[in-house]
Amino acid sequence: MAGAASDLLVSVTALEERPTIERHVAASLRDLILNGRLPEGMPLRHRELAQRFGVSPTPVRVVLGMLERDGLVEIGRTGRASVSRLTREDVEEVYAARLGLEGLAARLGARAVGDGEVGQMRELLGALRQAARRQDVDRYLEARWQLHATCYAAARRERLLAEVERLFWRSERYNRLILTTGTRFRRSLSHYRDFVDASSRRDGEAAESVIHASIRWGVELLSVTLPSELEREPG
Repeated sequence: MAGAASDLLVSVTALEERPTIERHVAASLRDLILNGRLPEGMPLRHRELAQRFGVSPTPVRVVLGMLERDGLVEIGRTGRASVSRLTREDVEEVYAARLGLEGLAARLGARAVGDGEVGQMRELLGALRQAARRQDVDRYLEARWQLHATCYAAARRERLLAEVERLFWRSERYNRLILTTGTRFRRSLSHYRDFVDASSRRDGEAAESVIHASIRWGVELLSVTLPSELEREPG
């Protein structure tokens, strides 16, 4: 009985630790991909990654599935995984989805924000200015999402907010390609000044229009530089 109880304890402990292990591996692998240390098209072999992170192949398999949904990993029909490639078609599709859902969230959120939320948005706009001056992409993207979320959450549409957040971070690698010069940081920042102003007036249509302009600007910049999926070599 003691042995059975011990086995049960180990099993329960393993179940409790598993999500923590997966979160750690996912965060580490995500950072490696976003920072370019694992480049586009690089094979992601389960056993190699398991050894690298000091875990069994099982959490690696789960994490690769998670990152596939986030657009960072491609898993082929044979189960082989690789770092996903950035393409014109992908950015157009992701940003089109953002255009519709994020525009809706902006319109509803701007109408519903209170004075407290507007104050938080103004503070976050200040953080964006500082990050833009330093060209600190990590801090800029984090503060930018916080500003978005402060507005969008006011609409109390949790399902919509969750999907908008997923798409926002799904497009992170593309956003990093945009934010490469001081001029682009300043242009991006101008959109957020307009967004905060529209929200402070509770003008949902204006807030939606700003978000649409920001997203279309990003697509225009990227679509002329990214390769088409049709240009990829077979296999």
